[in-house]
Amino acid sequence: MKYLKKIFIVIVVLFSIIYTFDLNYFIKGIRVVYLNGYTTVFIDDNEYFDTIEVETSNTPETWPKHINYNKINASRSFDEFNSEMETAAFLVFKNDSIITEKYYNGYDENSVINSFSMAKTLISVSLAKAIEQGYIKSLDQKVIDFIPELKGEFSSEVTVEDLIAMQSGMKWVEPSLNPFSVLAKTYFVNDINKLMLEQPYINKPGINFHYSSGNTQVLALVIERATGQKISDYFSENFWKKMNAEKNAIWQLDSFESGNAKAFCCFSTNARDLSRMGKLYINNGNWNGEQLVNENYIKNSLTPRDTLIYGLGIWMTNYKGYQIGMMRGHLGQYVMFIPEKDLIISRFGRQYIDKGVIEITDDTYVYIDEALRISDN
Repeated sequence: MKYLKKIFIVIVVLFSIIYTFDLNYFIKGIRVVYLNGYTTVFIDDNEYFDTIEVETSNTPETWPKHINYNKINASRSFDEFNSEMETAAFLVFKNDSIITEKYYNGYDENSVINSFSMAKTLISVSLAKAIEQGYIKSLDQKVIDFIPELKGEFSSEVTVEDLIAMQSGMKWVEPSLNPFSVLAKTYFVNDINKLMLEQPYINKPGINFHYSSGNTQVLALVIERATGQKISDYFSENFWKKMNAEKNAIWQLDSFESGNAKAFCCFSTNARDLSRMGKLYINNGNWNGEQLVNENYIKNSLTPRDTLIYGLGIWMTNYKGYQIGMMRGHLGQYVMFIPEKDLIISRFGRQYIDKGVIEITDDTYVYIDEALRISDN
């Protein structure tokens, strides 16, 4: 009886701690991640979250296949690397057609995969469209025009450009393995926008690059308040439908009750469809004759600010003499593009070479090298 009483007391204390310190997100994180045998969020985690569909058009279009489709075999070393990295999909597009398409570990062309931070680029083009449509005056418009409840010493100085360029001065630590960090909460809380509005702006904006998923989430809220539309609907209307994606995508929500898309991440679709973003950037915002994004914005977005590897919601690198733009997500989700070669390289998977810092990781160049080899054959 004493033993049962002790167990009861421990349970009461634990629930009291969870309630007092608002740790429901922590329990959800344990259930979703660790009880599934992982140490971090994973590409198949959509079933554990509320989601909303991002609709495509009634006239979806498939990618044409290159005359050399899948005729160029991967090297043994590349296949071994994909095995080590637990790759799900590797696709190469040349001159607007698929030249290589390989799937691993039970994934296929219909597999819906979490793209993680690649979603930040979707928010970037949505910002460009909101400016073009007059909902937002310019990149220089102050965030407090839309979110007057912003907090911190420098909150009144932050512009929408500061958010998309990761120069807002928001108090934030990323990457972080701390399960009690704001970053961890961001993925699992039931009201993400409430959490974002609690984060102060402690450094002068527009000066230093400081990668923060919070910036993107706040920017999505700016776009929603400016346009009067949910970010999922706005992106669907102006891009997903216009690009005639083959399938509807899904976007994770914080909860059905709050209804906020996790805009900093968690846009899920198949590898073929998200690769359309590479084509959009290669063509300077033009999609089959229709200008979806202002050409000057695309060029501006690929111009480095404080760091040489990040522009406006898009990563970049110079490799083997080529200027390469890329969407990047946790665990090595990539859509990369080389305009000079009219080449798009897409890779989705479960692992990557993580050094625990914000940089272009070494695995990226393995995929680029393989795509260049295929392209040149």
